[in-house]
Amino acid sequence: MKTKKASNIAAKVADKLGAWMLIILISVVMLFASDKFLTLDNLLNVVRQIAVVCIGAIGVSFVILGGGFDLSTGMIATFAGCNAAIFMKNLGWNMVIAIVVAVLIGVVIGTVNGTLITFLRIPPFICTLGMQYIVQGLIFVITKSVPITGLPDSFLVIGRGYIGDLIPVPMIIMLAFVILGHVLLKYTVFGRSVIAVGENETAAKLSGLNVNLIKVAMYSFCGFCVSCAGIVLASRLSSGQPASGADLSLQAIAAVYIGGTFKGSIINTLAGALVWGLMNNALNLMNVNAYWQKVALGIIIIVAVLFDTFRAKLATKSSD
Repeated sequence: MKTKKASNIAAKVADKLGAWMLIILISVVMLFASDKFLTLDNLLNVVRQIAVVCIGAIGVSFVILGGGFDLSTGMIATFAGCNAAIFMKNLGWNMVIAIVVAVLIGVVIGTVNGTLITFLRIPPFICTLGMQYIVQGLIFVITKSVPITGLPDSFLVIGRGYIGDLIPVPMIIMLAFVILGHVLLKYTVFGRSVIAVGENETAAKLSGLNVNLIKVAMYSFCGFCVSCAGIVLASRLSSGQPASGADLSLQAIAAVYIGGTFKGSIINTLAGALVWGLMNNALNLMNVNAYWQKVALGIIIIVAVLFDTFRAKLATKSSD
């Protein structure tokens, strides 16, 4: 009886913590593996590095929670960063105007994705894969495959600046997006509607929800988030890099799956991004070869998803 009670408590703790357990586990292991891991400078560096992935993953969370999928996010982010750089450097636009227009272009692309998927019934995987190639081609056309450098210092503050020489500006932006995503998902009709559509589209229609509008809107919001992530990335790199967001799509999706965002929590997306960043950082501190890091991170994604599946099963058993 005591054993069953203990297992139920363990299951509830595991269900509550989710990906945060992985963060604790990584931190404990690295505490003994490297004396640099838990230093303030290193942890702030990790948070600064995951900002782009986390911001993009928040948009991807809404798409996945709504039953969709998006492979074009990395290219949309890159397009936004390159567009902003071109607007400022080549056209001499004001920084704010350049950023707003670049982000709006990303929103339009996300809206096109949602429209094609919703009204023309193109499978999300195929539609966004096609859009990924279209946007990538446009990036190479407008940049001629050459990075756009010489951006104003005021722009570089977004991705490289600090507040009080301690708090990275990207971290502030990331937390603002986490709060925005959390509020939208938990406390607005839009967020609750996205979850309803993702759980059962037919039931959502019967309950009077405008499913088509919701599906388009979630892709538009995703376009907004990843475009903002692209702006932060371009600022961090001090240039509009044509290949900068090549891995961002899969990293954002990985953050959602690792975090177990299917429970309907943007905080879980943050946890997934942190797991991703901490593992990258840990592998670097242990001087693991860059090629083997790809292998290790792939294994981590699979293990993290298996962990989440196991956690869900434990939670189900404890509730029976």
